[in-house]
Amino acid sequence: MVDIVREFDSLGFDEFPDDVDRMLEQVDWDDPLNRLRVGVVLTFSLYERRDEKYLGYNIDELSDGTPVFLIRPAWLNKGYDFKVCVEGWDDSANPAPSHPDVYSDLYWKREHDDADSFEAICKAVLGIYEGDSPDEVLEEYGDEFNFTVGRVPEALLKPLPWLFIEQDIRYWNYSGRDKTIELVKKLYDGVPLSELDLKLQDLDEIHDTPLAIPNQ
Repeated sequence: MVDIVREFDSLGFDEFPDDVDRMLEQVDWDDPLNRLRVGVVLTFSLYERRDEKYLGYNIDELSDGTPVFLIRPAWLNKGYDFKVCVEGWDDSANPAPSHPDVYSDLYWKREHDDADSFEAICKAVLGIYEGDSPDEVLEEYGDEFNFTVGRVPEALLKPLPWLFIEQDIRYWNYSGRDKTIELVKKLYDGVPLSELDLKLQDLDEIHDTPLAIPNQ
């Protein structure tokens, strides 16, 4: 695991330190998603010192207390990029969900579980894409989740807004979060695997992780 020199607890979904909030209040935002990405960038800018690697941001936790956190900078892209991690996602030192991991989990749920549950989790993902928080979509759709395969739904949903925010920052004036949502829409629409640009994560590999649906 990388050597995290400082950790922050002041960054949550749409929650920023007081001085960042004061700066954001100076602008009349017509796009809340732009406010969100600017708030994240301002937090990094104000609280990180030069020549300081690596930093951790505790951003959320699962219902059992499993932490969801960011590591900055990411290994390859530097700049304002970051790595989103969920403890127990895999057995690596820095357990980071990738977009293909999330898509694979959704695919296996589509193939093995009932259509109503799959529709509910896709609506939850699309809600987060539109700017809802994980807590909001879990409250709205959580009672409809009845899955037997893959990871527990909150392990997919809690890191997802940060994967979208990272895309918004990295592709600032281009596709942003639109870059990765199309595959979710195709899964939702029932497009077969043969027509998807997706290299699946093995289901047994998913079920070997601590975040797998119980009783696998």
